[in-house]
Amino acid sequence: MKTKYNLDDAKNYVAKIRGMELFFRVNTGRNKIVEFVGRVENTYASVFTVRSEENIIKTYPYSDVLTGNVRFS
Repeated sequence: MKTKYNLDDAKNYVAKIRGMELFFRVNTGRNKIVEFVGRVENTYASVFTVRSEENIIKTYPYSDVLTGNVRFS
C-alpha cells in the first residue's frame, strides 16, 4: 500500500514542531502504550530526540512517525 507521505515529509514536520511542548503517545509493542508530555529537542539525519517533563531523553526514528507508532498533539 502506497502512502502519500514519505520520510522527508516526516523530517520536515518534526523539524517544524521542534521546541514546542506536546503530548506524546508512543506504541512500544505488545499493546504497551507510553504517554508523556515533552519537547522535540534535536533532529538528526535518521532520528530525533525528545525530552520529557521528567528530564528523560528518548530517541525515535522518523519511520515511527510515518507508521503511527509515535503520535503527538
